[in-house]
Amino acid sequence: MTSRSLHGAVAGGHPLEVEAGLEMLRLGGNAIDAVVAAAFAGFVVEPASCGIGGYGHLSLRIGATGEMLSVDHYVRAPAAARADMFAIDETKPLKYYGFPHTVGMKAERGHLAPAVPGAVAGMCEAHARFGRLPLARVLEPAIAAAETGVPVTWSLLLVIAPLLDEIRSLPHTAAFLLRDGKLPRIAGQISDGDRLDCRELAATLRLIAAKGAAGFHDGPVAAAIERECKAHGGILTAADLAAYKPRWLRERPLAYRDHRYITCFDQVGYEALNILARFDLRAQGRDAVATRHLMAEAQACAFADSMTHYGDPDFERSPVAGLASPGFAEERARAIRLERALPRPVGAADPWPYDRQGPAPERLPPGPSSAKIDGTSQMVAVDEEGNVASLITSLTSGFGSLVQVPGTGVFLNNSMQNFDPRPGFANSIKPGKMPIFAAPALVSATDDGRLFAAAGSGGYRIVSGVLHAFVHHVDFDDAPQAAIDRPRVHCQGQETYIDARLPAAIGERLAELGHKVIVQREDPGLNPFGRVCAVAIDARGGFAAGAGPSWGAAAGTR
Repeated sequence: MTSRSLHGAVAGGHPLEVEAGLEMLRLGGNAIDAVVAAAFAGFVVEPASCGIGGYGHLSLRIGATGEMLSVDHYVRAPAAARADMFAIDETKPLKYYGFPHTVGMKAERGHLAPAVPGAVAGMCEAHARFGRLPLARVLEPAIAAAETGVPVTWSLLLVIAPLLDEIRSLPHTAAFLLRDGKLPRIAGQISDGDRLDCRELAATLRLIAAKGAAGFHDGPVAAAIERECKAHGGILTAADLAAYKPRWLRERPLAYRDHRYITCFDQVGYEALNILARFDLRAQGRDAVATRHLMAEAQACAFADSMTHYGDPDFERSPVAGLASPGFAEERARAIRLERALPRPVGAADPWPYDRQGPAPERLPPGPSSAKIDGTSQMVAVDEEGNVASLITSLTSGFGSLVQVPGTGVFLNNSMQNFDPRPGFANSIKPGKMPIFAAPALVSATDDGRLFAAAGSGGYRIVSGVLHAFVHHVDFDDAPQAAIDRPRVHCQGQETYIDARLPAAIGERLAELGHKVIVQREDPGLNPFGRVCAVAIDARGGFAAGAGPSWGAAAGTR
């Protein structure tokens, strides 16, 4: 669904998000207005994927100055959180990112699962600093969508159906998502389907439109969130919400070929691209076995290193600069061989000797705020002034914790599961701490005026999705849509997942090199390689946008 223009471009996870962003550009707004409008629209029309009870990672390029900034509005652990607050379930295998499950899935679902959300504060702060239109105008598309109600689609049904028993155990959530305890109906060729009644959410959005972040982080909405959590054994409070502040960073851009880029402080993305920069992928060829092998090896090393060493640097002594250091990546790249894969599982290396060499970001003061695919979405935008915004926004899992707060329309995230529930680790729980999040929201620029931004959804498959799109754009000159559509591979240090569209011979050769190959196909109910949206400005000043897979994303230009 490539779209080209001379004025601006928006891509997102739903057509209404793209329409909201493009409307802001037509009204004279900029890319920041567009991505904020798209995000709030997404909080309504993609309720399984994102929401105002969630969080996000936003990378910005400011056209007037060329500076690149990150607005890390990830969740924080509530003040009452403890490192040992969850019992460990030893009967289940480790999760796909290496942490254990908790007994009764307490960190994954229910009232103990929500961490302090940052979506509203992050979006409102970004808009207050760099938006051009009034916030109330930017939120109008979202409010209108909420008043109309959200049609139940196959995409929503694919998230609701596997959770049916859990939803039935939560009366308020069941009343919103189900019909007499049964699955809602989707529209047929001649019959209307059910709609989700989002009028409570519309009222909450009006409070935000009138008061900014205070409409969510203070007052009746915050009180309702505390009341619902405390009534069912949760620990999230109104004081937690009032105290929340996003983390603003002026990152030192790193270089991939001739592109300077940031990732919103995602060390996995930095390390993987630093490793790939040491190999001539263009000479190997876009679909060569060597290129697929190197993509898998770079991801494997980056995941192994961050999952071992990363901890919120505001709370832990963690080598975050070392993980992003080109010197560390050079050491890692020297161990990668074209003729064989690294032993599985890939072990972590030591980034500490490179910690002072890495691109340590400048921490900026907070702004004026008051304080698999089904759990994440993405929006990207670029305008004719060279402003670029790349956003990943999420509830973590489908409908987050499954807790919808009565009277507010808010689904709370289930992001406490993103911490390691075992005490004594870099990613263990501490009050106020942000957990690990491996998913680059990428923005890049070149000296000759080319710009590119990409973001994705789909858990840690976001990494492979965004990196593949960027590499195909830079190394193989693909426009955004072509870069997104190329088959991908994904590896976190053990199995190597490859797209079924790749020739069988590539998988066979990767297996001969030592990869544990698993072939997966793209499918609306599976989508194993994530969803990606991207926008670009080419050397002639033309805009392009792309999004995929086609059944779950949209792109447009003006």
